[in-house]
This record gives sequence, C-alpha cells and structure tokens, in this order.
Amino acid sequence: MSRISRRLAGFTTMAVLSAAALTGCAAPAPASTDDGSISIVYSVDKIDENQNKYIDYMKDRIAELGKDVKFEAVDANGSVDKQISDVQTILAKKPDVLIFSAVDAVGSLPAVQAAKDAGVFTIDFRPSDPEPAAYDVAFGASEKDYAKSTTDWMQGLLDDDPKLKLSIGLIYGAAAQTPQLVREDAIKDFATANPDRVEILAEQFGNWQIDIAQNTASDWMQAHPTMNLISAANAEMALGASNALGDKRGDVLVAGYDINDSSLKYVKEGSIDFTTGVLAPDYGQIIDVALGLVDGTFTDKSYSIEPIYPVTSDTVDDVLSKLGS
Repeated sequence: MSRISRRLAGFTTMAVLSAAALTGCAAPAPASTDDGSISIVYSVDKIDENQNKYIDYMKDRIAELGKDVKFEAVDANGSVDKQISDVQTILAKKPDVLIFSAVDAVGSLPAVQAAKDAGVFTIDFRPSDPEPAAYDVAFGASEKDYAKSTTDWMQGLLDDDPKLKLSIGLIYGAAAQTPQLVREDAIKDFATANPDRVEILAEQFGNWQIDIAQNTASDWMQAHPTMNLISAANAEMALGASNALGDKRGDVLVAGYDINDSSLKYVKEGSIDFTTGVLAPDYGQIIDVALGLVDGTFTDKSYSIEPIYPVTSDTVDDVLSKLGS
C-alpha cells in the first residue's frame, strides 16, 4: 500500500468524538449538525475559475466517499474585512471544519483564531508548503516533492547517456514568492552533487512572465552556446524559453512545473520536454483531511498532496487519461 493510501485509509469514520477523545488535536470539534451530518465550510479569498474547479473537486470527493457531509463555499471577494465578517456568520452555524484560502496570510488570522476559539478545526489551503503554525493543518502540494521529481528526471537523462553533461540555465518565478525558489535551488544542489555531469551556467528571475523567459533564453543562447537544458519554475515560462530557441530547440531540453491543460498541451505538442506536479482533482483530498480531523484519525500538522506526476512525451497520454482528456 502506498504512503498516501495508508494516510487516507483511516478517513472513513464519520463519528464526531468527544473532547476527551480528541487529545492531541489543536482544538475539540463542536457538536455536529443536528441531523448527524458533518459540516465543512470553505472560506475562499476570491472565487475565480481556478477556485471554482477546486470547489468542484471537493464536492466530487464528498460524492465519492458517500458520506453525510454538508459543504459550502463562501467568497471573501479579495477583502480581509469580508473574510472576517463571513467567518463570524459561519461560526453561528457551528461548522465542524473551516477551510481557509486566506485573503492575507497575516490579516486574515483573526478569522482563523475566531474559528479555533469556537472549537472549529482549521485547514490552511495553500498551493505549496505553507507554514502550519496558525492552523490545525496546512494542506497543499510540496515544492520539495516537485523539485525531486525534476531532479529524478535529470538523473534519468544522465543514466541513459553516460556521456551526457547537463549545462543548465535556471529561470525562477518571482523573488518575493520564496516557496517556489526550492524548484530551481534543488537543481543547483543536484549540480553540486554531480560536478562532473551537471553545471549551472546562468540563472534569472522570470516573474512568471512568458516574455521575460523568452528574452532571457534568447540572451543565453548567445552567451552560453553549450547550454543544453533550461529549467523554468512554471510551464508558461518554459514555453517562453522554448519559443526563443528556434533551430536550437532540438539541442536544448526545456523543463517546467505544474500540471494543467496548458502544460500538458506543451508537452504533447513537443514545445517543452518535461513538467511535473499533482493533478488538480487530487486537491479534493482536503475533504479526507477534514473528515480525519473530525473523527480523530488525522493528527499531523501538514498534508502534502500525492502522487506527484513526472510528465514527458512518454507519459503525457497516461496523465491525460487520468484527467479524462
């Protein structure tokens, strides 16, 4: 049984335990709704296309589990004050679990604290490696796991061709968004561990913009003619780098991050060679975590979505099939 299977195996009990039985949890859950169902509320920073998908995946997971769960999402519409006010209204309904996508990591904390003071379990919904201290659980994808997937792919390239030396350019996202730095920093560590086979020729912040990545890669092709791999912190910047290569595309591998419709298309059509991440429907695992908090089977402070998928031309069709594409 995989690690994720073991972690989720216990999340099938719906009974709400008494405060005494919840020893070790950050706060006891309030009584469930009068009809015996479990109430989960998602306080969303702003409901957009992506958040609508996440909400659908949560609802899908509830349907898959076949449990008596009441679920609703509340839109803070980008306002800290509204998120705090929403939570005051929500708490009057005595939910079991409040999932937060905070408008502001600091400004929204009073809402989180109010929920905890009311005995409601709190989950921090973040895309990657959040700090869990203010919440009962931090939920998201793991940047470290993402980075390892990329370096494993690079190791496979080296194993397949003993004569290959990787000469790499790194394109980071935005400097202020520190969690994503792990993606490219791990490649630098990989180069340090393999000095005879891997070298870092250049690095640059791309600020998540295709045009910056494209201009950067164009400059690198002039300054570093031996560069044979460009790794960008997301698939969009990877596409920008690919666009700059022209007739050198066949000699330079391009890697990105994240799995979505666009990134899979880029791999499928050969614009980029590699991307990695989790499948969006797997964000529905947050429901398992919420139920595990209620019945006492989940006591960790963080949860990383699994599995991580490495996507190449050889595996892209399999990933697409998992998404029903």
